Amino acid sequence: MPNRKIVKTAKFQKIAVEVAKKIAIGEYPVGEKIKSRSTLASTFSVSPETTRRALNILADLHIVSLKHGSGAVVLSKEKAIEFVEEFDSTNDAETQKERILKKIDEQEKSLLELKGLVSVYLEQTKLVTKKYPLDPYGLRLTADSELIGMQIQEAQIWHKTGAVLVAIERNNELLLAPSPYQKLQKDDLIYFIGEEASYNRMADVFHLKK
Repeated sequence: MPNRKIVKTAKFQKIAVEVAKKIAIGEYPVGEKIKSRSTLASTFSVSPETTRRALNILADLHIVSLKHGSGAVVLSKEKAIEFVEEFDSTNDAETQKERILKKIDEQEKSLLELKGLVSVYLEQTKLVTKKYPLDPYGLRLTADSELIGMQIQEAQIWHKTGAVLVAIERNNELLLAPSPYQKLQKDDLIYFIGEEASYNRMADVFHLKK
């Protein structure tokens, strides 16, 4: 995520706005001399240099005039009002910008959390997928099955399908881990483990009843 730097209003800019507001409301009338830089510095708890920079802004905008040794004299109430309104408008835009960037950051955070959840889900899915092949499938030997009469070892079930035969149900009896020499009979229900593809291959290769 890229770094987003919010440019905050400098102290001297804030002081310039505050002085302009006082001019706008008539607290500093046109033609009146504004308090000395040292007095303003004390009022706003800043250095005289910061106050000087603030008054220079107002002088550049022709809101006040600066004369060496005489301080600042108010020139225009109207320009002070314009400056304050423009600053408030810009400040509102910066506030909106900060809110938008904050929302974007929140969305990016949510996306990262969602990405994490998806990763966890995929890992869990892998575990489930690994587990399911151990659940046996069952298929019945019908009369047309090629397995009837064959020994398990002759059928080569694993080589042809990838499935592993684990049990045979015959006459309501379950033969677990049948011998490789066990012969398969009609209507046997054979149980095997493997992936879903193995199930389909078993049914197709040996003509078993799904």
